[in-house]
This record gives sequence, structure tokens and C-alpha cells, in this order.
Amino acid sequence: MRFTSKLFLLFQFFLFTGYSQTQPVKVEIKVNAKNVLNDEAVYITGSLPQLGNWNPGKIKMTETQPGTWSFFFTADRKEPLEFKFTKGSWALEAVDDNGTIPENYFVKVTKDTLLQFNICCWGANEKPKFQGGLTGKAEYLRNVGAGNILPRDIIILLPDDYYTSSERYPVLYMHDGQNIADPATCGFGVDWQIDEALDSLSKSGAVQKMIVVGVYNSVNRNREYSNTKLGEEYMSFLVHYLKPKIDSLYRTKSGRENTWTAGSSMGGLISFMLLWEYNDTFSEAGCFSPALKIEKYDYVSVVKATQKPQKPFKLYLYNGGKSLEARLQPGVDEMKTTLESMGYEENIDFYFVIDPEAEHNESAWAKWIPDFLMKLFKTN
Repeated sequence: MRFTSKLFLLFQFFLFTGYSQTQPVKVEIKVNAKNVLNDEAVYITGSLPQLGNWNPGKIKMTETQPGTWSFFFTADRKEPLEFKFTKGSWALEAVDDNGTIPENYFVKVTKDTLLQFNICCWGANEKPKFQGGLTGKAEYLRNVGAGNILPRDIIILLPDDYYTSSERYPVLYMHDGQNIADPATCGFGVDWQIDEALDSLSKSGAVQKMIVVGVYNSVNRNREYSNTKLGEEYMSFLVHYLKPKIDSLYRTKSGRENTWTAGSSMGGLISFMLLWEYNDTFSEAGCFSPALKIEKYDYVSVVKATQKPQKPFKLYLYNGGKSLEARLQPGVDEMKTTLESMGYEENIDFYFVIDPEAEHNESAWAKWIPDFLMKLFKTN
């Protein structure tokens, strides 16, 4: 059953008594939901472990009275919250009257807070219509982890001639690997389309053939992808554990000049950190919509306080213009200015791309993947 009523969002804040700056805040989310059948429920999914880490069917809200659903949790003060509502799957996500999926709801709470929403329609009661499919040859490593880095899957995209040649290939390490190529594993049913872009551009001879290693994220994504102790351990895991494993299993060009990284949002931040802090290992990076300086994250100050890497690098720095992208832009601009003050030159050491109409999602990043590949990995 498909409902085409317009999604009506009533977004209200009711702030209760404040506490000390160190005490977690209490957040209650209420949804007045129509078109929820007796055997269905409303779920919340979002960017924190307590919100299910974008699993659409993990956090079931409580129906406190007919048509009203509630969920209570605690979060760190000023912790950025992103979330959506579903009826247990991405196929049944709240949508507008055209079936268009809205952007993530984004809030930053500083006090105990009540958030209220009115939702009247949901996606079609059918399987998600994935855009595209996995193109080319792919292999998987399952449950890969070490130390405090939780086990996760790794997807390895191989060049079209990998099994028929004896060539060695450069390697691009990408974060949020479940979102880069296979729409069936993506959180939102749309992937980066790195597989299609590489297949087309490499076959035409426009860009180098390469192996792409997609590292799936974990429930610790934000901490692994930022300037934290766990972020340091994640970088060490990639450099000292995963890379040697990939080099031993596949015909790679293992040197610095052929080792690259890329990611988006928090994945864009950790890509920059790897380029900056592991300059002996990575020579090029793609940072899409990177969280360089927003809310509690500030890697711009780290860069300003450290000496620049000894070896040159190539950087693709991209951001959109709408919603969360607009909030990320000041940090992206400040990083650009900081790099220039250190002597790095635009269009020589780094490329700076802004798409004013782009939102913060896989579709937007997929649009610019060919440009990223052409600028950094063009065939000589």
C-alpha cells in the first residue's frame, strides 16, 4: 500500500531545566504518525549507536497512545544528531507526496529536549528500488579487525583484467565501504558508483586501472573517523594491518605513490588525517564533504599547529551547498586557506570543488566521482 500524502513535519523544541556542561542531556522524540497499520511500528534510525547507526529496523519506538510514538535516550551535550524515521526498512521510510526521501533531520541539543514530529506518509511497501548494481569483479574479506578496531567486512573491487593479466595495480582505500559500489549494502539504497565510474574511465584509458578496497564502518564510526584515540588506532589498523594484508593477497603496487584514500563526511575527515599524518604511506586523497571543523570536530587547528608533511601530496577537496553541506563549508574554507598559507597551491597540490546545489548524500558524491578520478588518477 502506497501513501502519497505530503510529508508534514512539525519540528518543535521544548527545553527543560539545564544541567552542567559535562552531564549528558536527555532527549525525547515523539512522532504523531498516520498510516501505521496494526502489525507495523515506527522506528528511529540515526548517527549514534543509541539511534541504531542507520539500521532502519533496530530501534523501535514505543506507542504511548494510538498514533503517537515515543523514544527516549541520552546524548553528549552538543552532540550533533542526525536521524530519520521508518517502519522497519528503508523501503518504508517517511517520504513526501512524490515519494521523495527527505534529508536527514539534524539537531544539536544543549539541554534536556523534547522533539516532536508529525508524519503522514511512508515509502512503498516493496523492496527498495536500488539505483544500479555492482559492476565488475569483487571479492570480500569477512570480519576483519585488530585490537580495538571491531571486525568488519572489506570489499575489494578488482580491475576488469585482474584475473587474465600479471599486472600490479595501485590501491585506493575507501571508508564506509558498504556504500561505495553495491546498492544492496548501502544504508540508503544508493551507492557512490565508484565501480561504474572506474569501469568506464579505465576501459577508455582515461584513468589508471586500480584496486579499490572498501572498508565497512562499525558502530564506532564517528570515533574511528576523527581525531580521537580510536581514530589513531583506526589509522594504524589501516596502515600496519590491513594494507600489508591486501599487499600480500593481491597484486598491488605497494609504494606510497600508488597508495591513496578517499571518503565522505567523517570519512572525508579521516582521509585527510591519513594524508597528513601518514604521509609516508598515502600520497593522494579524496575528501568529500569532510567534517574538518564543525561542532566538536576541529582538525583545522591540528593542521595549523603541526608542520606540513615532508612529501608532496595531491588532494581533492569537495563540498556541496545545501543543508549540512552549508554547515561544513566554513571548515572546508578555513582548511583551504590554511593549506594556501603553508604554500600549497590550488590546481597543483589540491583541487577545490564546490557544488552549490548538492546535498549531503551518496547521490551527490557519485556525481563527482568521475571528476575526482580524472583529476587525481588521469592516465599519463
